[in-house]
Amino acid sequence: MGRNSEKLADLLTEKALGGDLASAKTLVALAAAKKPIPEPVKKRHEPSYADKLAKEPQWPKEAEVEGMEGWDGRPF
Repeated sequence: MGRNSEKLADLLTEKALGGDLASAKTLVALAAAKKPIPEPVKKRHEPSYADKLAKEPQWPKEAEVEGMEGWDGRPF
């Protein structure tokens, strides 16, 4: 229908001007339903979660955590 839309609109207009009520109603319905094409929203490139984590400072190998003085790093 996209290729022939101009031809269809011209035909409906011609018939509506000639007194065809159905063509006039169709033209009005098409005009009411037509919405402007919204401009694409430019998305800002946000770093991925992995990139954010990679930018974080590294923890020292033996980080001191309060209350964990004797812990050797093995799971409980």
